[in-house]
Amino acid sequence: AERLMLARLDWYDEHGIELHIGDRANHVDRNRRIVTSEKGASIPYDAVVLATGSYPFVPPVEGIHQSGVFVYRTIEDLERIIEYGQHAKSCAVIGGGLLGLEAAKAAYDLGLQTHVVEFAPRLMPRQIDAAGSRILVEKIESLGVKVHLNKSAKQIMGTGAVEGMVFNDGDALDVDMIIVSAGIRPRDELAREADLAIGERGGVEVDDRLQTSDSNVYAIGECALHDGMVYGLVAPGYEMAEIVAANLCGEQRRFSGTDLSTKLKLMGVDVASFGDYEAHDEATPLVFEDPFGGVYKKLLFNREGTRLLGGVLVGDAGDYGTLSVLAKSGDPLPCSPAEL
Repeated sequence: AERLMLARLDWYDEHGIELHIGDRANHVDRNRRIVTSEKGASIPYDAVVLATGSYPFVPPVEGIHQSGVFVYRTIEDLERIIEYGQHAKSCAVIGGGLLGLEAAKAAYDLGLQTHVVEFAPRLMPRQIDAAGSRILVEKIESLGVKVHLNKSAKQIMGTGAVEGMVFNDGDALDVDMIIVSAGIRPRDELAREADLAIGERGGVEVDDRLQTSDSNVYAIGECALHDGMVYGLVAPGYEMAEIVAANLCGEQRRFSGTDLSTKLKLMGVDVASFGDYEAHDEATPLVFEDPFGGVYKKLLFNREGTRLLGGVLVGDAGDYGTLSVLAKSGDPLPCSPAEL
């Protein structure tokens, strides 16, 4: 946990920052401009920045509140998973996105027989396409982790503790532990209570300056809804934080959405996507696939083949740096698309 801290506690002292830990802000009085906390702190403000993050979404499946079902969010969650995993034999992870695959790796490293259950027809549905997912599934299954696509849980079996899972199609899975990684929901209750504008499906609405419906209140990170989008990644949160800090210091900076490029190693497999990687009408894809080496690359070009728009790389992301810079710059290609 210490290695994940943004700064040591004495750093805040040295910089004149008053830090309240183990306490929760429970009311923002926008008329009197005072934030109050559960432990009775009452703090006047010129500006408030909401950075309340998100909480894990747990699907309303029958039996999901039994012992042996975990979310994958906090240090305490991880400690509980490790402890329970010592007495379990098998684990199913609900969710085959980024976090779900990381959770599956954790379960696999604990020596558990591991399953990944994904509702969509492919893994990492927000980052890679069907062909890229196919290569990723093959590589993950070669480790001994079983992947179940197009599946959703209907019921968690057991009398008090997990004994298995039944899918909507009637199939069943014999597991004694479950990790839920089915997405996030913004923690916007403080903003709701303060009567700030909230999106239809949650999230504190912000403009390009990251101001809420009250110009003295800002929101950043996973609690913020910008242009209809909640960003569930750390990089956009940091970018928002920098923009708000600059604006509080008198600058006029704007957040115009963010680059969702990502490069990871999941269970020892390189996975990357960058630029505009979802094929649309204006794009022409060029694909390289090596089923023997487990490598899949799809680059998307404009129709004339003079500019790189984005791409997906699975199994070998060595060219990610060069390609993502080229896609971001919008410069004309230095060579033919096939040479890239």
